[in-house]
Parts: sequence; structure tokens; C-alpha cells
Amino acid sequence: MINKTYKSIVYHPELRIRFKKKSTIDSIDCLNEAILLSNSLGIDVKFSKIIKIEKPNNSTLFNNGQLESIENKIKELGVDIVIVDGKLSPIQQRNLERKFTVKVIDRTRLILDIFEKRAATREGALQVELAQLEYQKTRLVKSWTHLERQRGSLSFIGGPGESQLEIDRRLIDNQIIKIKSKLKDFKNTRKLHRNQRDKKPYFIIALVGYTNAGKSTLFNKLTGEKVLSKNMLFATLDTKMKRLNTRNLKNIIVSDTVGFISELPTELIMSFRSTLEEINYADLLINVRDVSSRYSEVQNIDVLSTIDEIGREINSNNYLEILNKVDLIEKDHLELIRKNKSENQVIVSANTGQGIDELYAAIEKRLNNNYEIHRIKLNYEKSAMESWLYENAVILNKKYCDTHINLKFKISHINYTRFISLLNSE
Repeated sequence: MINKTYKSIVYHPELRIRFKKKSTIDSIDCLNEAILLSNSLGIDVKFSKIIKIEKPNNSTLFNNGQLESIENKIKELGVDIVIVDGKLSPIQQRNLERKFTVKVIDRTRLILDIFEKRAATREGALQVELAQLEYQKTRLVKSWTHLERQRGSLSFIGGPGESQLEIDRRLIDNQIIKIKSKLKDFKNTRKLHRNQRDKKPYFIIALVGYTNAGKSTLFNKLTGEKVLSKNMLFATLDTKMKRLNTRNLKNIIVSDTVGFISELPTELIMSFRSTLEEINYADLLINVRDVSSRYSEVQNIDVLSTIDEIGREINSNNYLEILNKVDLIEKDHLELIRKNKSENQVIVSANTGQGIDELYAAIEKRLNNNYEIHRIKLNYEKSAMESWLYENAVILNKKYCDTHINLKFKISHINYTRFISLLNSE
């Protein structure tokens, strides 16, 4: 991991084949995002540039003239690291490091290092370590001469022995197996917690969105927590959960998930899949969007694509879009957003609190779509069922009579079926 202040230069390779993809973000903005990623890791960017590439070189990505220009810039600025805002093959990375004699990393390595720095929980650290190992395994391409040496066979049957490269790959594979086993324990624990929540009338809300869209700020606003919230890419990494108990909204748990980003490394998606799968079990997904960004629509495509990759289907009852940071946009732009917003969108400023009441109303509407309201007369001898309702439903009204209690309560369909079954069995 990068753990000290480096001086660096950042290059964004503008490939013609790159823009056959759905993203329409300008190269300058891609470069600026790479600089922000670098800064969030504590890297001092001394120079940045977009390099247009007509035909990528399989061994170095850049052509000879571009390589010479980069080499001169390294010597001129005395930098320690070259960051390529794209994906380098293991061969390309090795050859560039040999050519420049400084550390060379790509976008994937940069994001992995940020995740490693920000992981605060044991599970988060293990997930990042798994992603690092999966990435590192592809980098074992005989970069150094020690990888070409062979060790003699320890078996009675002779043989050519085992190369250092094979030993390194085997050690990484063994470590990957160990980490996956430990992560499985965390997954099983979360499953137990989910099973416990299923027995209670908890309504789960998962905040998702592009990194730096304001999820943590909104989480703090809704729950009263003080989760780290900065104008920084990936300011928080580990998932936070907190009970919301405001106004008429009872028994609601809000989950703040990791932010998404364009071209999120595959290794991270795979390693964090067990955590991100919590999105599949949420009753409501709230997609927090930064409408002050001119690429809000493109960022939203990346978010929805990641949600789809995780396997979550969304509809009008389980999905809500928060158009956040409206305090940062012009009045005319805000009026245009108000005019064109859909029923599933709420205009909010998590920073100032604007629109929070409308958000509460939208959450309550979707909560009511998932819950039923019932009234019942409960005899005093069945007080155990009253206790059960307090544990598994939301009591809206209660009135004591001579021989019974009148109860009005909100309950999920599953729990109501369970309640009737228990009531009839007594």
C-alpha cells in the first residue's frame, strides 16, 4: 500500500476503442477524477496530461515518442510514481517500470490502495486483501530474475523442481483460500442477523450511489450519526447501519454502503460481493445522486449497472432516487429539475436539510406499500399475543376496554400470517 507522500504524474490514455463504451465522460473529467483519487490517497500530483493513443502498444501501451516525453517529465520533476488512468496489462506495467525506473500503477491499483487505506473493520480489511491478492496474482510475470530460479524437488521421484514464480502463485492461492474461508464466517453471521431482522418488523433502507454523492452526509442527517463525511472520493468504505426512529417512521434500519465509481475494479466487486449483497435484502434502495455534477446521468448509469451486476431488481416500490446537492446549483437549473423530476425522485440537500420532510414522506409511502394496517380485539387472557405484536409489529393505537384491548397496528404480510396462525393455535 502507498503509505507515504509521493510526488507523481498522472496520464489519462485517450483510446479510440475506449469510447465505444456507454460512458460519455470527457477525457479531461476522467483525468480530474484520477487526480482526486490520487489526492485522496495522499499523493502529490505534480503534472497531469491526456495522451491520445491511436493504436495501443501491446508491450508498453504508449508509442516510443510518448515514452520519451514521459521519461523526460519524470526526470524534470523528480517524481516517484507514474499513474496511468486506465488498465495496464501485467506485461505493460513491468515494461513501463523497467523503462522509467519508478513505480507505475494503473487505475485498478490506485483504487485498491484507497480501499486498503480506508478499510476500518476486520471484514473490510479481509475483503480488500482478497482483492489485492486477486490483482497481484495476475502480476506474476517474471518481473525479476529470482522468479526464474528453480528449487529442487523434495520428492524421491526427480523432476525439474518448482520455480519461484510457481511457489509465489501457490502461496497466493493458499492465502486466497484462507481469506475466503474467514469471509464466509462473516457472511454466515450476517445471514443470522438477517434472519433475526426478518422476525422483527424492521424496514431496511440501503443508501447507494456514486462516490462523493453525499450518502454519508444523508446517513448522518437521517440517523443523527457522525460518520466521516468529506468532499473526497471514498471518504468512507465500511458499511454502517443505524436505526432510524423519527416521527411516524419506526423500526427502520438505514445502511450506508460503499460508493460506486466508473470502471470499479472487478477484483473489488468480487471481493465485496458478500457485503454488497446486503443490497439484495433491503426493502428500499435509495440512490443518492449529485445533481450538481454535469455527469450526474452518466454516473447514474454506472450505479444502476453495478446494482444490476449484483443481481438486484428495482421497481417503483423498492427504489427511490435522491437528487442531492441542490444547494450547489443555480436557481434556473433547480426549477428545471423540479419540472422534470419523476414520482420516484426527491429533491434534497443533505447538507442543509432541504427536502428531508419530502424524503420522510416518500419513505413512509413505500413502507406502507410493504405493510398492512389491521385492527383487532384481544382478550386480556391473550396478553402473550400483545407482547408478540409489540415485538413484531408497530402499534399505532391502543385502547383498554372492560373485557378486551382494541389494537391498531402496522405489520408485514408475512408477520400477519404468522400472527393469525399463533392466535388460532392458542
